[in-house]
Amino acid sequence: MWNKLFKFGETPPIRLITVLFYAGWIPIAYKAALFGEEIYRTNTYMTTVKEGYFYTAKAVNDLPKGFVYGVVAFAVAVVIWKIFCEILLIVLRFFEASK
Repeated sequence: MWNKLFKFGETPPIRLITVLFYAGWIPIAYKAALFGEEIYRTNTYMTTVKEGYFYTAKAVNDLPKGFVYGVVAFAVAVVIWKIFCEILLIVLRFFEASK
């Protein structure tokens, strides 16, 4: 399989696009994690903490919101990536059929 994958002209377009699609998940997951981390760091909510005899408000980072936004960003990016790969597959099949 690896011999066919790295030779030019030997790989069918469906296999090439499948490998490209799943390889594209790596940078998408990385960017989604960075996005979720940015949301986590920049969004805070106020919670009450006891300091001595008094309760006071303290700003705390919003971890659930960052996690949810990261997962949603990953899902949306994968759908966009899938559409792009499908369009690329249509183009490759068109050029392969017109040989």
